[in-house]
Amino acid sequence: MVDTPNPQQQQQQQLQGQQGQGQGQQGQGGQGQGQHRRRASGFRRVRDGRDLRPYVNQQPAGRRVDERGVFLSPLRQLTTSILETYRICNPAFRYESTHNPRRVLTKPSKPAHNDGYDNEEYDYILYVNDLLGSEDGHNRYLILDILGQGTFGQVVKCQNMKNHEIVAVKVVKNKPAYFNQSMMEVTILELLNNQCDPQDEHHILRLRDSFIHKNHLCLVFELLSSNLYELIKQNQFQGLSTQLVKVFTAQLLDALSVLKDARLIHCDLKPENILLKSLQSPQIKVIDFGSACHERQTVYTYIQSRFYRSPEVILGIPYTASIDMWSLGCIAVELFLGLPLFPGTSEYNQITRIVEMLGMPPTYMLDMGKQTKQFFDSFVDVYGQKKYRLKSLEQYSREHGTNEQPGKQYFKATTLPEIVNQAPMPSFKSSSRQGHEVEKELNNRASFIDFCQGLLNLNPIERWSPQQARMHPFITGEKFTKPFSVRSFFSFQCPAGAGESLPKAD
Repeated sequence: MVDTPNPQQQQQQQLQGQQGQGQGQQGQGGQGQGQHRRRASGFRRVRDGRDLRPYVNQQPAGRRVDERGVFLSPLRQLTTSILETYRICNPAFRYESTHNPRRVLTKPSKPAHNDGYDNEEYDYILYVNDLLGSEDGHNRYLILDILGQGTFGQVVKCQNMKNHEIVAVKVVKNKPAYFNQSMMEVTILELLNNQCDPQDEHHILRLRDSFIHKNHLCLVFELLSSNLYELIKQNQFQGLSTQLVKVFTAQLLDALSVLKDARLIHCDLKPENILLKSLQSPQIKVIDFGSACHERQTVYTYIQSRFYRSPEVILGIPYTASIDMWSLGCIAVELFLGLPLFPGTSEYNQITRIVEMLGMPPTYMLDMGKQTKQFFDSFVDVYGQKKYRLKSLEQYSREHGTNEQPGKQYFKATTLPEIVNQAPMPSFKSSSRQGHEVEKELNNRASFIDFCQGLLNLNPIERWSPQQARMHPFITGEKFTKPFSVRSFFSFQCPAGAGESLPKAD
């Protein structure tokens, strides 16, 4: 290849030529010094763009050719054609993709159970490009990556080998308790998907398939995007606008209305279990029905994630679908504020935070609660009435042999209205309409406070149902003028008695 000057050298040459010509014109006695300047060796004059095109030798010295007589590029031979290079060096070389080392996705990855398929925690050891499903060609899923793991097992991103859809597959631990609970999840989702929401209109996760692979129950779901906790985190925990909170909450009420009509309880509603369908729209879906149950099968007492746990569950009272509405109230406030409303560090700290903000639960709840004595002392007042008081931090620690610490306070204010109203105001685009926008935002906040107070009623009997909450001005968009009074509304999402088809508890 013939060398050509780089752009910087060309620029210097042109400047030097221009200077030489100028000097020759100005000093007639200078005998044209610039015109006779010697060109540096190895360079040639550039006359037009064609002179800048590189010249490639057609027959590079010492370079190999392939069987067609075409010269081989070293770059290609060491990258995309590396197998051909190996065969030139060793004609006996053979390559099989099945011999590739596969990236392991499960931790720990050391085989321990189930003929070497499971690790010590009874999780199936998953590899990239491994296949899940039966050998007969049905239910075959190619593993692409890990999406997450928990106490139940693992969730992996897979591709359906038949229709090429990208899906999420939950691979349940190989233990009877997790297997049975996940079978209940299959039963509940099949009921919801097929009978209560056949058109996929009510923001409930779709179950695509289920099968058993190497003694592991596998549940195939539609693939969704980020969860609402991740959305809050990406927003630097600053909280979302009242408008966006309304959009999310309305969809959650729609899903909870379907659950209530089917007499089902989700039992673990939290931001992590609410997923965006995509990052391009605010459409969401409720996921993880692994803890869900029928209202007549409330056999578990340790349910709901602590921050979103209802007072009746903490106190050990028989619960209903109203526990999901308490969780929704906590979630709605957290979406607006960017921080959890009741971030309890223990059961005692959780009930303490609730009582400090909302007051004491009704006496009938404390009388019924199997766990009431853990957190409250009873006494008789001067009128002979039985009363309760919350145990002090020191008393609870002494009685339970723990070292309870005061929980971190995220907010200066102590009541819900103060906390919401003290949140920073959004920035408004038009300064001329700022007064109007501020007034509108304050009205939205007043409506939002009234809405959340209806969900965070300590008394589950008085707490609003999803159908009642959907009629609140915060959801309907009507102007808020006075506290909302609930009325009875009819629901229609799920056929009557659909929930009756669930299996009965033993």
